[in-house]
Amino acid sequence: MRTFLLLLAPVLLSGNLFSQDLIVTADGDSMNCRITRIKGDNIYFTFRYKDEIRSTLLPVSQVRYHQTGYYQVSEVPDGRVARKQDYRHFRLALNGGFGYHLARISDDVPDDFVSYAKRMKSGLNLNGDMAYYISEVVGIGLRYSLFKTSNEMNDIYVEDEFGNRRYGIMSDDLAIHFIGPSMSTRLLSRNKKNELVTNLSLGYIHYFNDKVVVDSYNITGGTIGMSLDITYDIRITEKISLGIQASLLSASLYSYNYDNGVTIQKVQLEAGGYENLSRVDLSFGIRFSL
Repeated sequence: MRTFLLLLAPVLLSGNLFSQDLIVTADGDSMNCRITRIKGDNIYFTFRYKDEIRSTLLPVSQVRYHQTGYYQVSEVPDGRVARKQDYRHFRLALNGGFGYHLARISDDVPDDFVSYAKRMKSGLNLNGDMAYYISEVVGIGLRYSLFKTSNEMNDIYVEDEFGNRRYGIMSDDLAIHFIGPSMSTRLLSRNKKNELVTNLSLGYIHYFNDKVVVDSYNITGGTIGMSLDITYDIRITEKISLGIQASLLSASLYSYNYDNGVTIQKVQLEAGGYENLSRVDLSFGIRFSL
């Protein structure tokens, strides 16, 4: 009896290794195939058609019955089965919200201008990022963000060395752009409909301020900064989600160009006097996944 079982074991094992699945359609047709995945309302499978190995799917509503391991002999070689990766590879996020600069207001700012400076600390934030996930958890991509704020004050004056005064307005129209590559990680919920996404980016920051202090001039500069984003996405359709995002940008401006329309002068800031560009952002947006 033991000898019989030993002789029979390879046959039983080969039946399991090379067995194939059965799908019976609603029309009564039977298919010898290899079921690779059942997800949502679809059954994904691989089958042999003439001398070709093909992969396709059927809606569950069009399947009367299916059973794995029904056939002992497989028509599809195991190495030719296309296994579906059950996660989305591409993610595109677009957000809009509020940004707030973390730099403190200098003690050198006159009392009359403190409220003006406080208004310049907050503004509009627009950002977007896209990532390609090389696994369910890790992805690489690109991030862009824009911070924009402005303010204006009337009836100010400038005084020259002789005590002569010229009156006018003071205004700022500030835009700060960030762009750089990013590393993304995500944690999916149990039903894989919602996800917690973290992006870490290192990139270039462009600073531009169209400024008026009676006379108009521009201040421009560039530096390197780092961005950290934490996002929670809630899926509303198969490919679309809504999300909330909190971001931190860390950077300092060490020099800038002063352009009054006649000459351009490069100004090098001294240690302790660097322009702190760090800020926090809170935004909401839409995501597209494929």
